[in-house]
Amino acid sequence: MQHIAGLFLQKLQGTLDSAAATELEQWLSAQSAENRAFYTSMTSWTEIEEALHQFYQIDETAAWNDVWQRIGQESPKTSPAIRPIWIRRTAAAAAVLLLVGLGTGWWLHRKTVINSTIPPMASLGDTNVVPGGNKATLQLADGSVIVLDSAANGALSQQGNTLVRKEKEGALSYESLSPRPDTALVYNKVSTPRGGQYQVVLPDGTKVWLNAASSLRYPTAFNGNERSVELTGEAYFEVAANATKHFKVTVASSQHTPMQLEVLGTSFNIQAYGDEPVQAATLVTGKVNVVAGDQQALLIPGHEALLTRHSNRMQVQAADLDATLAWKNGLFYLQDANITDIMRQIARWYDVDVVYEGAIPQQFVGKIPRSMNLPDVLKILESTGWVHFRVEGKKITVQP
Repeated sequence: MQHIAGLFLQKLQGTLDSAAATELEQWLSAQSAENRAFYTSMTSWTEIEEALHQFYQIDETAAWNDVWQRIGQESPKTSPAIRPIWIRRTAAAAAVLLLVGLGTGWWLHRKTVINSTIPPMASLGDTNVVPGGNKATLQLADGSVIVLDSAANGALSQQGNTLVRKEKEGALSYESLSPRPDTALVYNKVSTPRGGQYQVVLPDGTKVWLNAASSLRYPTAFNGNERSVELTGEAYFEVAANATKHFKVTVASSQHTPMQLEVLGTSFNIQAYGDEPVQAATLVTGKVNVVAGDQQALLIPGHEALLTRHSNRMQVQAADLDATLAWKNGLFYLQDANITDIMRQIARWYDVDVVYEGAIPQQFVGKIPRSMNLPDVLKILESTGWVHFRVEGKKITVQP
């Protein structure tokens, strides 16, 4: 998508050559009619600025400052009243990726009549629920618990011959203090709440990113011929290569068939939330063997093994890596997603409860930054005209 967004930017800037223009046209022709209309609108300065204005519904200064912040640039100091048009258009060009990321669901609100009997999000009161962040607890071998988001950086504890450190906000690491391994395995466990995420660097150098409502149990030193950890929820792994010690992940879920992954050095994602209908192991690089009961599958990069709830049958298929890794890259990725799929993600990330009043049959397409406050996310979804929300504290009622 970044490559396609780059072609849109070139078209906006008048630098698109004939070969790139053909590529863009071929890509557009493969999209649905709604998608084509949306993406075509992103080649018009007027449409872009109107979209930004309607999305923010606030003054121009705040809108453009937020766009600059989202694209990692410092906002120009020029007063908006006298800001040259080229500065505004430079920002608009850079904002294309943001608007494309919001997707057709956001764009369609300008083409849809909202049901006037349901109060819009703005009338639901001040419900400024902020997004999740780096929150987790560390359970040590003796059962004591350290709240990591409030702990100071630096050494936290010594577990056997291993020093546990909080390196920076949202990261935990382990450092061996002796060349001699511990004789007995000592286990730690990192757990993220709803609305939390955390990164752990294991004793062998393997990096693990935990999504919300997840946990990882592991030894503070990997002895013997195997490196074994236990996961609940969702995590992305970048396994340190070691040809003499296989890395094994055991996935625990009361709602799914137990799953194990065996690797040497590779990167992959595991999603095993108990409230999700499907459990998935997705390989990004390297090679991994997935075992579930008496079945196993050797995955190649770009493929995933799926287990449906209460099913003993494993299915292997090509994976959408953008969708799988969206959470790690700070996005909600909606690809023909129904509202219950979306709201499960929202419930975990914003630590809210969701109830339903009526069915919403439509499917949603688009990407929404997880850094947005909850009202902004709900406003984007409401803008389709397909769904409305009533928010009372931490409870969200979903209505057609």
